[in-house]
Amino acid sequence: MGKGIVEKLQQEFAIEDEWLPYEIHPDTPAGGVRLDEYFPGMKPELFFEEINQRGKRYDVFFGPQQIMSNSRLALMGGEFAKEHGGYHQYHEAVFKAFFTDCKNIGDMDVLLDAARESGFDEQAFKEALEQGAYLDKLKETTQLARDKWVNAAPTFVIEGHGNVTGAASIESFREIFSRLRDVQK
Repeated sequence: MGKGIVEKLQQEFAIEDEWLPYEIHPDTPAGGVRLDEYFPGMKPELFFEEINQRGKRYDVFFGPQQIMSNSRLALMGGEFAKEHGGYHQYHEAVFKAFFTDCKNIGDMDVLLDAARESGFDEQAFKEALEQGAYLDKLKETTQLARDKWVNAAPTFVIEGHGNVTGAASIESFREIFSRLRDVQK
């Protein structure tokens, strides 16, 4: 769910969001692995054709990604971005790098580009990731997600409703938030 959609929902329903890192495939090698090797039988081109159809109405394009990246550094970078007031910018930059430009977000240079685009001090960003400054937070939130039976990304936990898993439409969220607002009245 892109920044624009989140902003629309925040304005419309006065919601607050908190994005927590969740390492869904921690066993992915540091350099990544081909999707068709990680998911035997998968046809990446068909998968991306399908999600591009879904993303079209939101002007979201997914490139023909061939690599499953190890997301650990990217997720730790997200925690750095939260601390430095640029989480949404960083998230968008990493999303674009991986899903549109088909870059390996496990690569430090790709993440440094995202940090630069987000206005962060690249050296401070790199040092934080190299030192594992956010590794404990990542482990904690990943365990919390597992404890709550979260097994997919994205998963949206909506207080008073429960979980929404996957790339749900803005209309789905509007319906949920409208029902919750009506209940609160």
